Amino acid sequence: MGGYAAAAPTLLIPPPWGEAAWLVGGTVLTVGGALGITYLMSKPRATTNTDAKAVPKATECQDCNKKRYTVRVHAQGVDCGGTSASTIGAPAITQPTPVTVGQGLGLSATTQAMLGKRQLAVRVDVIAKAENYIQTGPASGGRMGQKSFPVFGVAGGIRYDVDCFGDGPSFVS
Repeated sequence: MGGYAAAAPTLLIPPPWGEAAWLVGGTVLTVGGALGITYLMSKPRATTNTDAKAVPKATECQDCNKKRYTVRVHAQGVDCGGTSASTIGAPAITQPTPVTVGQGLGLSATTQAMLGKRQLAVRVDVIAKAENYIQTGPASGGRMGQKSFPVFGVAGGIRYDVDCFGDGPSFVS
């Protein structure tokens, strides 16, 4: 259909030649574009060279034994982008040491700053529960996995999530 729009200037030519040029030109451009896209989509993708590469010895590997801890705090629901899977949140923290309670509360504050007034107002109670969850774990860090705090009585999967993944628990004191 885009071919007809591209051929629209031919309609300035007096009838019947302008209309004929528009019809033929629009058809040629539309069919040609469709065939060109089909041709490009059928070509195999370029592959990278997969020759064997030297694998570093265990003593040469600098990151082999380092642990990784990742924490993410985000709001989720239809009010965050149109679907129940839509999210708004601060970028995750990934580091070689467990994430502290202070860092977790900082992520929560950053996420709250990204929310609009209505988004924040509907989550006030569950944000308090999430921050209590971050603060009340064991001092050695006892939080691992994903914890959701749903807003009950509201449609659209509206909730506040705290995700802790990596090589061990986070939220150490």
